[in-house]
Amino acid sequence: MDVLRMLFCGCIIIAHFGLNIEAAGLKYGEAFKNLITENGYKGGATGVLLGNRLGYIEGFGQTITGHNVYHETLLPASGISKIITALTVLKLFQENTLHPNDKIFGEQGKLAKFTPAPEQITDSRILDITVDDLLRHAGGWDAEISPVADPVFNEFLVDGNHHLVNISKELKLKTPLKTVDVIGFMATRRLDFQPGTKSSVSNLGYLMLGRVIEEATGMPYDVVVKENILNNCGMWHTRLGPHTHEGQQVYKGRNPREINAELREKHEVIGEYYAYVQTYMVDSCLGWFTNAYDAMRLAQCLDGSADYKLLNDSTIENMARRPRLDRSNDDSWYGAGFKIHEGGAIWVGEEPHAPDVVFLHRNLKRHTPGTVYTNDENEPMAWTLLFEGKPNIDAPLKQLSRAMVEGETHWPTTNAFVNDLNDRILSIGPITKLHKLRVEEHVANAYLIALQRTDYNVIWLNAYTHAGGTFITVIAERDPKASRECVAVAGLTREKLVDKKLELEDLGYNMTFFQNYKSFSHRDKFVFLAVFHKGAFRNDSRILYGIQHFDRPYKTLLTLYEEKGYRPLVQSIEYNRDDALLSFILEADSDKEKDQKPIYSSEENLSEARLEKCVRKYARDQKRLIYLDASNHRGKPKFSALFKKTRMTKWLFSQGLSPEDLLITIDEKQKEGYLPSINIGYSTKRDELLFATYMEKPMKDVANDDVI
Repeated sequence: MDVLRMLFCGCIIIAHFGLNIEAAGLKYGEAFKNLITENGYKGGATGVLLGNRLGYIEGFGQTITGHNVYHETLLPASGISKIITALTVLKLFQENTLHPNDKIFGEQGKLAKFTPAPEQITDSRILDITVDDLLRHAGGWDAEISPVADPVFNEFLVDGNHHLVNISKELKLKTPLKTVDVIGFMATRRLDFQPGTKSSVSNLGYLMLGRVIEEATGMPYDVVVKENILNNCGMWHTRLGPHTHEGQQVYKGRNPREINAELREKHEVIGEYYAYVQTYMVDSCLGWFTNAYDAMRLAQCLDGSADYKLLNDSTIENMARRPRLDRSNDDSWYGAGFKIHEGGAIWVGEEPHAPDVVFLHRNLKRHTPGTVYTNDENEPMAWTLLFEGKPNIDAPLKQLSRAMVEGETHWPTTNAFVNDLNDRILSIGPITKLHKLRVEEHVANAYLIALQRTDYNVIWLNAYTHAGGTFITVIAERDPKASRECVAVAGLTREKLVDKKLELEDLGYNMTFFQNYKSFSHRDKFVFLAVFHKGAFRNDSRILYGIQHFDRPYKTLLTLYEEKGYRPLVQSIEYNRDDALLSFILEADSDKEKDQKPIYSSEENLSEARLEKCVRKYARDQKRLIYLDASNHRGKPKFSALFKKTRMTKWLFSQGLSPEDLLITIDEKQKEGYLPSINIGYSTKRDELLFATYMEKPMKDVANDDVI
């Protein structure tokens, strides 16, 4: 992306905090880089939401592990982790799974199992703490005055500070401190203030909220977050866990005291220790890693500018109100996860024990889903700054970021949200296609939602396995209307596929595409991916769906129904040991009950050599390849293919391509007027990842693509 052209209005000089911004007209990107280098951060990334698009994104510097920071680099989410937890709780409020006034401790409390025995309770006020108090940092703990300090980081803080209470020593632990130890111990301590009367940022409170989520749903915290927040918001990068180094968690399995000593010598500040802390100790308070793409997708998700709003208006009102007993007249206060300003802005800022972050949204009520977005497309509505390392001196990051953003007058006009969704974007005339070769299956649903919200309609999906993992390859076409009437889902069990089909049929959607595949993410189980489009079939169409039919009965069934006017649209193949299983979609129009055999041809159990011969054979009969799938049988790929007799266009078919060769081929052939319509991945006996692609020249009149 081109570096922004940025001019600051007037003269702003902030020299006391290491940043010098003058009327010389620094670009936003240059100002951001200066903010990093002049304040001693190791690196960082920033994103700015303009209207309903990502207008700017930049990565700069290095991570704490010495890797360069790029646009997509994951950085500590710090306080954004608390946003993620708070939004998960608010969603559970919205679904009536939780209530703000639910108590935390006591026999009926959400964390009843952590409640001390009556004789161990030293402060009866712990029985008054509510879920709402935890959300607003009003649970009664103040790390600034507590003799425990921040209990979540107690194991690090007590090393060298003998004035602090050492939880491990108090509990006589012989193993590293765990979440259950911290919560149980703090439940026996006196509170620092009456719950609900004021707010003090509390990692402990949000650590407890993670456990509340687990108790309320019966599922792990991260699973609930993924299903309720990350997937719905298209946040396909965001994950729990520390930095990785060469594929391994740094310091994994090491003794905490050894880690602490090494970190003190190497890094000196606790903000850098955060990168190595065990995930389970900070998951719901500081445990997430994200990037600027996903942080700004979260902003879209909050205000509804991408045609989806995470929370309804009443829940947002609940999120923004003051703590229940706060009677101060301050113009800002702690809401649920955010600092709230009476003017409508929300934000999170610096954390004392984690790298700095800014997440700011100027007004959540700017847009109503389902309406045309009318705000100035160049108006900055939200932005994020993610930093790595701790600065030399604490700067007023919120104010600085606002000055930097508001000083810019020439933002790029493109939507950078699409940048991390593609390997290639190719255009010929009015047709623009996006290609992505590798999306990890466990983030595929979040990716597909993110793709749809950039106005790309999914026209091809394929799942493949390689090197012990399952991945998705995608082709999508830019089509704002169709993208809003498309639902694509991966990782569906047989039962969930049927449920999803019935659910979406009630809303007027038809399942137009699906594939059966064996998933490593689901412990080597058979699962499905599916694509649904609204009103895809005519009202008089008759549709037959079949799941995992053995190949010989399937051939008999296909012959029977082709004679009755049914045409095959999907023919997915998967092997269960030596049994070939076929899943399919057949369609027939009631007024066109004619034999489809001369028009459609079906092939399955094809080797690589036979596949290429079939493509060429049917091309001589003026039949195009319309569907292709691959499965692994005893280490070798086997293919299933469908061909349709149509008004032919020029085409190219290639197989046995490495990912790199495929992208080179796509680039070269686009210059000759070809665009891929099918890409599939498959593995060889040597576990080598290869691709097959079918490319065509777009027809001038697609509407007349009739049977000859």
